[in-house]
This record gives sequence, C-alpha cells and structure tokens, in this order.
Amino acid sequence: MSEEKSLQNERNQLFRDIHQGKKPARVPITAGISVEAALETLGYSLKRELYSPEKVFEAAEEMARRFDSDTLPTMPFTQAAVFRYVDQKFMQPGADGFFQHPNIAPLEYDEYPEFIKDPFEFIVKKIQPRVFGILQEDPELGHVKIKIARDVVASKFAGMGETLVQKYQRANVEAHCALLWAPFDFIADYIRSFSTILVDMKRNPQWVLDACDAVLEYEIRQIKNTPRRGEIPIIGYPLHMPPYMRPAEVEKFWWPSFKKLIIATQEAGFVPSIYCEHNWDPLLYLLNDLPGTVMIGFEASNLKLVAQTVSTRHIFSNGFPSILLKTGTKEQCVDEAKRVIDEIAGGGNYIFATNKPAIRGADFKTENLQAVIECLKEYGKY
Repeated sequence: MSEEKSLQNERNQLFRDIHQGKKPARVPITAGISVEAALETLGYSLKRELYSPEKVFEAAEEMARRFDSDTLPTMPFTQAAVFRYVDQKFMQPGADGFFQHPNIAPLEYDEYPEFIKDPFEFIVKKIQPRVFGILQEDPELGHVKIKIARDVVASKFAGMGETLVQKYQRANVEAHCALLWAPFDFIADYIRSFSTILVDMKRNPQWVLDACDAVLEYEIRQIKNTPRRGEIPIIGYPLHMPPYMRPAEVEKFWWPSFKKLIIATQEAGFVPSIYCEHNWDPLLYLLNDLPGTVMIGFEASNLKLVAQTVSTRHIFSNGFPSILLKTGTKEQCVDEAKRVIDEIAGGGNYIFATNKPAIRGADFKTENLQAVIECLKEYGKY
C-alpha cells in the first residue's frame, strides 16, 4: 500500500471508529470553507468566477493545498448559475454576487388548509411558481427547464470533488446525500417566514401543528427517494427556530415532528446530522430524547454543558469560534482549539469543526487555520 493511500485509510478510520462508537486515534479535523470564500481568498470576483467550473475547481484545490484537514476543506460545486437562470426568489445575489436567503412568505395565511391537505401538490402548483421566476415566464415548460439547468450544472462539476479527495488523500467514508429541514423550520424558513410563523402559532396553533405533520410526511417521502451513497450515508438538518422559542413551545410545536423525522431518517439507513444554530443551552435536554446515534453540531452552546448534558452515544462537532480565525493571533487560535478539545472531546465522540463555516474570504486568516490544524494533529490524540 502506498504512503498516500495509507494516509487516506488512516483518516477514514478516524470517522469509522467514531460512527462505530469507538474512540479514534485522534480527533478528526474538518475545515469548512465555502466555494465563495475560497474564490475570494484567491482574489476572484463572485460576480464572474462563481459561474466558472474551472475557477471553482482551482479555488477548491488551493484550499486543499493550504489546509491539511482530514476531509476536503471546500467542495468544488455551486448552483449559482441555476439560481440566476431560474430566478429563484429564495436565493438572491447581492451587488457583489454573493447569494443570500431573503425573508419571504410565499404561503398566505388563509392557504394553510389547502397546504395541509396535500403539501406536494401545493408546493408544485402554488409555491414554486411564486418563487421561481422561470415558471411565471414559461408555465408550460418551466419545470423542464429547471431540471435541465440543474442537470447541466451538476455535469460541469461531476467528479471534481472525488478527484481532489484522491489527490490530497482526504477521508471519504462519510457521504452527504441530502439536506432537509425540521418540519417546523421548513414552514418558517421557506413558506411562512421567520416572523409570520411565530404569529401563526398564536392565531391558529392547530394549523401550525397540522402543517408540521403534513411536511413530515412530505419529507419522509423525500428520504425514501434519496439514494444512499458511501460507507456512511448522511442527511443533514440545519436547525433554526428553537432558540427563538420558549422551551414549552419547542416541545409542543417543533419537537414531535422533528423526532419522527429523525427516526424515519435512521430507519431508511441514513445517519442524521443536525446543526444546532445559535444557543441551545436551555434545550440540550431534548437531544437525549433522540434515539440511536445522531451527529450534532453546536454553533453557540456552552461546550462544557454539552459534555455534561448530552449523551456520548451521539457524535459532537463544531464549537470552535470561527470569529477568532479572523480576529485572533495564531497563539490565541491554538489556545482556543486546545480549550475546545479539553471541554468536549473526552468521550472520544468529537469531530473538530468551527462553529460556523467560512462563507466569505475575509472570514479567516490562512495562518490561523493552518496553526489550528497542525496543533490538533498532536493535541487531539487520545
């Protein structure tokens, strides 16, 4: 076996061990850098190079050269061209070319009953025409054009990620197969908006509860239709609304449908990977109610409290304050990395990651992230 393949196998074993409930040789190290951040780090304009597969690959490869993390720092893929072509209102570019998700509500309040009756039909016939401009321009062939656009863009990036994984000998046993949402978050983020959902809970709580159940069934069908890939197939769930709700509201409105969704994910043969946005300290107790093993990332929770409260049958990640990579010195970053390891990694179930990925080029200093990675290769050993 070549030295390079041996390195990849060692890295893969770190993740295998964690998913099998074993303590790995050391803490696995990830470095989340978006395509946009990678391009800007190289001095490229998002208004132009975000639409160039060649430049995206170049930027992703440079991140792999600079940062010797156990997984690929940047996946060479973007749907920016699709967003622009279909005029997707959920993802709109700013003046500098960076896409953001505006707070829109394509579902009207009095349409809840119709949505609850058949979410799929309502999404196709009502929601999508309101959020895809191309469906307004061409109602007859718009859906065909959307699919063709997605397929064409995907073909341009096909194989790029695996090429870099093999060239730089990164771990590849984890395969991210889909990104979905907790049912309540789906309603809040995509069809009713952050602000209106909180009002809906007061105006007609039963509609909200019924809508969560309807979305649950809709997403379970999506899970069943998602092909499993890789040795460890993963479905990701960014969790949005609970920190902005009272615990009693979370338990009533948010948690029941979410727990059922996690169970359905596991029953379909996937590993759920949830990301607890903002501070979940008042809600950590709920995580022990999730069955089996769930990958759990933390943006702003107290890591000592996490280690004390949440069962080590789950896999922890994130927690390192990404702002320090931008504002701190190398010494401060290294000291913080050691603190994170000391507070949360003792159970052997921690994967190192920053609390937020770098989404812009100015979000990190190369020397800081490099210093953290090199430190963890030794300090993260068990």
